[in-house]
Amino acid sequence: MPQLSNISAEFTDRAMDVVEQTLLAADWACERSEEGMIHCASMTKWGEFGGMFAWRDEPASLNFSLTLDLRAPNAKQSAISDLLRRINERLWLGHFDYWNDEGVAVFRHTIPMLDRIAPDPGEIAAVLQAALDAADQFLPAFNFVVWAGKSAEEAVAAVVFETHGEA
Repeated sequence: MPQLSNISAEFTDRAMDVVEQTLLAADWACERSEEGMIHCASMTKWGEFGGMFAWRDEPASLNFSLTLDLRAPNAKQSAISDLLRRINERLWLGHFDYWNDEGVAVFRHTIPMLDRIAPDPGEIAAVLQAALDAADQFLPAFNFVVWAGKSAEEAVAAVVFETHGEA
């Protein structure tokens, strides 16, 4: 009978192989760490964003996070909390958190891996696209709140404005 730790390692390796292949196909830079995580990065219209995929055994899941470096003053924490609530209401996939100690906003999404060995490449591609779309759309809102002194309501209104048709 195979040991549980060997089975878990095999699941992790297969899942991370799918993640790595999907990242490379999407032109993301990526590298596996000795701990089995995959660190990745992609260029966006606001610069390069770094991300990470990590496997968790209990419950079996694959977590993705994409970091937006803000370095907000502590006095802005209440406004950032309000902004996160307003942004997260608009996201279908994933959500943003703010990590005070590191001064970063983080887009996060977890894919449950119950009863299967690896994620579907389409799942990984969808999470990557959702993260980039959310970061591209909402990074300006974070900056409006943190650096321009706008309210969360004003910041979200400014970034969700969409034009229809042609002028």
